[in-house]
Amino acid sequence: MSMEDIAASKDDGQVLFQQLYLPPGEDNTKKLLRRTEATGAKAIVFTVDAPANGDRQRAYRQRGRTPEPEFQAITWEYYRKIRNMTSLPIVLKGIMSVEDAQAAVSNGVRAIILSNHGGRQLDGSPSSLEVALDIHKVAPEIFKQIEVYADGGVRYGTDVLKLLALGVRAVGVGRPFMYANSYGYDGVLQAIQMLKRQISVDAANLGVIDLKKLDASFVNWTPNHWMG
Repeated sequence: MSMEDIAASKDDGQVLFQQLYLPPGEDNTKKLLRRTEATGAKAIVFTVDAPANGDRQRAYRQRGRTPEPEFQAITWEYYRKIRNMTSLPIVLKGIMSVEDAQAAVSNGVRAIILSNHGGRQLDGSPSSLEVALDIHKVAPEIFKQIEVYADGGVRYGTDVLKLLALGVRAVGVGRPFMYANSYGYDGVLQAIQMLKRQISVDAANLGVIDLKKLDASFVNWTPNHWMG
């Protein structure tokens, strides 16, 4: 589906962020930005962790190699240029270190998404939860300076609560909804309801009645070594 088709399918009042991969060439980027603005999207999400396809062994075994896509690698200089091409706020997706999060703040980025691309882009990458924990330890002020979102590895309500406790504003979910889609609309609806119930029940068991009151004190972040 095109971005226009997706935008036409959203409910009234539903907030839409449009995720983009930078095409090569400034003219192509401008055209993509104009299309995005025309859809009514509230923000542009630029993927910064995928200048090339990851080495996805399972995918290769299933269907062979796919052609390498041509994407433009983003630099801070190019980010500043893009920022002047659109009136929409830009969210950078794929931030995976404290240093890059700090650089995002320094360069005036409105929001970032901690994401390792579902663990498929670079083998051995930390999870978004690990990066959020690093930021919390080294530069916790970042969570107040810009909006920080996260995705990847979220399967249960407790996964959501851990990220929110660290200061993440919103959490993205991918694979659970893709799996649920095997059962169509009803499957996805059931997955949403299950996750919402888990979040509600788990928060209640923490003694939290308002998720805005959740903070890092609710989780013991000390690594346990019970496995030896």
